[in-house]
Amino acid sequence: MAVPALALAGTALRNPLRTGRLLLVLGAALALWAMFLISAISAILGLQPLQDAFEPSGAADADIPAEYLQLYQHAGQRYDIDPWILAAIGKIETDHGRSRMPGVRSGVNTYGCCAGPMQFNLRNGPPSTWDTYGLDANRDGYRSPYDPEDAIPAAARYLQASGAPADYRRAIYAYNHADWYVNDVLAQADAYRGAATNPVDADRPADTATVRELLASRRLVLTDGQRADLRAGGIDPRVLATLAWMTRRHTVVITSLRHDHYPGTNHEAGRAFDIGSVDGEICRGTRIGPCAQLVRELAAVAGPTRSTELIYCWDPDGPADPRGFARADHCDHIHWGMDA
Repeated sequence: MAVPALALAGTALRNPLRTGRLLLVLGAALALWAMFLISAISAILGLQPLQDAFEPSGAADADIPAEYLQLYQHAGQRYDIDPWILAAIGKIETDHGRSRMPGVRSGVNTYGCCAGPMQFNLRNGPPSTWDTYGLDANRDGYRSPYDPEDAIPAAARYLQASGAPADYRRAIYAYNHADWYVNDVLAQADAYRGAATNPVDADRPADTATVRELLASRRLVLTDGQRADLRAGGIDPRVLATLAWMTRRHTVVITSLRHDHYPGTNHEAGRAFDIGSVDGEICRGTRIGPCAQLVRELAAVAGPTRSTELIYCWDPDGPADPRGFARADHCDHIHWGMDA
């Protein structure tokens, strides 16, 4: 027979050890419940942070309305769908809702079936494609195929149910049964897809850095001039990626970026930076401590973000690898750079 919780609590108050254990259990349960509520609310409202695999290309920024661009990216994140596939479908179907053809803002198209910016079928079934996959994603009390805030997440949901991201060809073909349509969507998605921003693996800097993230980081200490360097653009993406990667592990003070270094080096090309302090330790060329740990981590990086110019007071990767080397005038800072 179950014992009432209040009875347990009353018994526990007469036993200090049991009281402590009960409080720990209740505290853990409340913490787990709070975490569950936060996760559930975030999932419902689509509040997950954007972690797209690719940035928008210049063509995407120029062609896609800002509202639609954000919706494609949020829907892609929520349903694990390439947002540029969604954007390509939106472009081909209705030019991101700008088309004046019938069925985009009301009614159905000239084929008598489909509606809205993503052209969901309202007349097949029952249930119709919209009946099955339509959403009230913006929680305004209406589930409308004409509202891009509802239609774009619904399209992502439909692609997911049709085989994406494992098989985009199959999923796009399910959206519109024509091989030419699949090819056109994939080609348009390639035009919209910009630079890669996804991690390649966990042991090297991931190309996920953005100027906004770096400027907001409390673990990256920059001068006003270095902040201006970031805002002005022209800093190599590998520099941005490595700075972001480092600050997930350490607090670093940057002593030179672009404007505050003499000419004739990779600094002025936006491909180098100097580190003067790591985790509160001023770099003085010692072989132990945070500075030594970080320079060894940088030397262990593999792939396209491996520095070709890693300089400290001592050779961090040994004489067999020429990319890292020692210089007496670099005992007060770590230099990281790329030759090209």
